[in-house]
Amino acid sequence: MPEQTATINRILLIPGLLEPRLAMWPLQHHLRKQWDHVEIWRDRYIFRDVDASVARLADWIQDDCSDTRLAIVTHSFGDWLARRAIAQTPNHRVAALASIAPVMRSGCVINAIHYLGGDFIPEIAIIADPSRASENLNCDPSIRRMVIWARIDLGVRAVDLRQLAHVQTHRTAATHLSIIMQPNVHGLIEHFLTAPS
Repeated sequence: MPEQTATINRILLIPGLLEPRLAMWPLQHHLRKQWDHVEIWRDRYIFRDVDASVARLADWIQDDCSDTRLAIVTHSFGDWLARRAIAQTPNHRVAALASIAPVMRSGCVINAIHYLGGDFIPEIAIIADPSRASENLNCDPSIRRMVIWARIDLGVRAVDLRQLAHVQTHRTAATHLSIIMQPNVHGLIEHFLTAPS
């Protein structure tokens, strides 16, 4: 087994806005062939208390002095939560972050919901605000990172991340919703998590 596989011994999958946990079951099933501990984060689908969600996640990733090293795989708004939790937790145990169609800049669907008064939804208010959506892009330069963008994405737009260290990016033929369930994306994530650092 590659050295990096030995260091990552637990994986947390974080769904996005309005995304049921079952959308991540295929990815969870795929990764369980390689890792014993692959969990899907439990949170509200919408109208969450964002600060409380981040605080719970920050507690979960806090370094507990064990040899547990985490990889986090996110989709959409789940990535915003993960980046914020990592940035707020200097002593965390996250070794790798794989971001699938992450919230960094809003797309036309989010902008339309925002203009129609959708800011009463806390997540929409964050995604529609360019400065908030792009918070904590460089949440921890020591973490290995991968970002996978969908080529047809009306929810979020791709961001140029070349200025960030340790970030590899990919584009795949998918939509914002279908990308999380595609076997080729599952393979990219597995390859990323098993590659030596």
